[in-house]
Parts: sequence; structure tokens; C-alpha cells
Amino acid sequence: MSDFEDKHIDFVLKHYQEGRFDTLKAMNRFNEARGIARKPRRMILPWVSGIAAAAAAVVLCVLLFSDSYRQIQLVAGAELQEFVLPDGSEVTLAPGSRLTYRGKSPRKTQLEGKAFFEVARDEAVPFEITADGAFVRVLGTKFMVDAGLSVKEVYVTEGKVLFARSSDSDGVILTKDMQATLSQSDAVPVIAVEADVNSIAWQRGSFIFDGTPLKEVLETLSEHYNVSFVANDLDKQLSGEFHAEDLDLIISLIESALDVRIVMR
Repeated sequence: MSDFEDKHIDFVLKHYQEGRFDTLKAMNRFNEARGIARKPRRMILPWVSGIAAAAAAVVLCVLLFSDSYRQIQLVAGAELQEFVLPDGSEVTLAPGSRLTYRGKSPRKTQLEGKAFFEVARDEAVPFEITADGAFVRVLGTKFMVDAGLSVKEVYVTEGKVLFARSSDSDGVILTKDMQATLSQSDAVPVIAVEADVNSIAWQRGSFIFDGTPLKEVLETLSEHYNVSFVANDLDKQLSGEFHAEDLDLIISLIESALDVRIVMR
């Protein structure tokens, strides 16, 4: 809300009395306070005066409630950030991500970056997320949305999600442990044959591998930590869960478990 609106509301409230509100008097004094010359008083027909009073009341109402429609931005800096929205939904933003909504309507949001949502169920008001070229609608569930520049991705861990290019275009329904991607050339999202459980490793705080070839393991780690690896035996397979806090420890554990040598570049 602007400083002008704040001052306007404060001024109007000073002239409000229980059961009586002289709109013309308040507006005239407000104009005088701003240095606006007052025009000579003219006779105004009753119906015109009523319209003016009604219009002033509408302006006051808009000013008083405009705070409910102001834009709210939730931003994660260098580390992931967790937020609880006014409707009780919980959002975890990946580093550098941003979620925007207006005032007291957090169930219509806009995402830049990557976020994990745990949506409070409300059948009367679906939770909606828009990104650049992607749209998601849910009632209550847990899922991840990655609004990447070229490819959008949704991974559902619980409940049911509609994933589409826009609110009025065809989409796909995703349920627990399903994943889909949407590239710039796709008309509708493409459902993955096998979901990647490590899509939410950043939020879960750990990597899960189950008979995964070392080549794929290192590709996952490379994407997460933005480094590259070389190893002397990429065909060996790895199973287990590894906490994501310490990359050096992960590499040491893999080397010990598989008897391989891994070098980070």
C-alpha cells in the first residue's frame, strides 16, 4: 500500500464516528491538508449528493481492504527456506526460488524456481500454482514443482495433482510416486515411466539409490552439487540412503562400499 493510501486511511478514520460518517467533510479536509484549493460551494441536488457519498464510501472500502490484495513474495536466499501460508499450507523453497501470492489469497500462487508443497486440503478452494508456461492445481497433497527455464517438472509424493500448460489446456493427473515433465515443445506434460525419487533429495535431505548404476549415481550427485566426477568402474551398482549434507562423506562411503576410485572435478 502506498504512503498516500496510508495517510488517506489515517485521515478518514480520524473523522469517523460510531453511527455517523460525514464523507464530504472528511474529503474536504483531506484536500485542504494536501494543499488542494477548495472550489466554491454549489447547490447539489439530493440524488447527486447521495452518489458522491456512496462513491466516497466505496473508495474508503477499497483503501481499507486493499492490504488484502497486496502482493506477497516469499524468497529463499542461499539456503532453502520453509514457510507456512495463511491457509495452513507449508512450502519449502529451494535456494534462489520465489513464491508470490496476493494478500489473503495464498491458494493462487506464482512460482519462480523450485518448491515442495504440503497443501492444506480445502475442497471449496483448490490450490493453484502458475509458472512460466506451466500450471498445477490440487486440493490437498504433497508434491514438488520445478519451474525450470526450459523444462517444468512435477513430482507427487502424496495425493493427486493436475499438471498442464495452462488453466484451460489439457493436462495429466499425477498421483503418489508419479512424475511428469513439460518442455517448451510439449503440448501436454509427459509422464515418466519411472519416477526419480531423488528429484526431491534437496528437500528430503538425502539421496536414495536401489541397485542404481554408479554412472547414474554420479550424474545425480553432479546435478545436485554442480560438480563433475570420473570413476574407474561405472558399471557397479549402489543401494542405500545417503545424507546430502556432506558430499565428501558421500563419495568416501561410495568408494568404500563399491571398492572404486572417484575423483571430483
